[in-house]
Amino acid sequence: MPSRLFLAFAVLWMVAMTWRLYPQFKDTIRVDGRLATVSDYLADTCGQRVGPGAATCFAETGEQAQLMLRSEQGKSILIIIAPLLGYLLYSGTTRLLRLSLPSRHTG
Repeated sequence: MPSRLFLAFAVLWMVAMTWRLYPQFKDTIRVDGRLATVSDYLADTCGQRVGPGAATCFAETGEQAQLMLRSEQGKSILIIIAPLLGYLLYSGTTRLLRLSLPSRHTG
């Protein structure tokens, strides 16, 4: 019974976190503890530069922003599926213990 409750909790958690995180999943990164879109980050970092320096800045900062975006998306996915991974770990461990321990039959 507890495993069914935990599985229900995991499914509710996944739905709630997907609902919460999906709108910002596509292009939101965390910069100094605040959320910003990739385009806002590029504008803040390279917006004042002109000429060849601006092109170089946009290229380098764009690559950095893509890495930050992938990292943020990976964290979001882990937050979403963490309870399910916990449930699988718990149920797998429990099954292994049941199989490895000798069963006690009275009679």
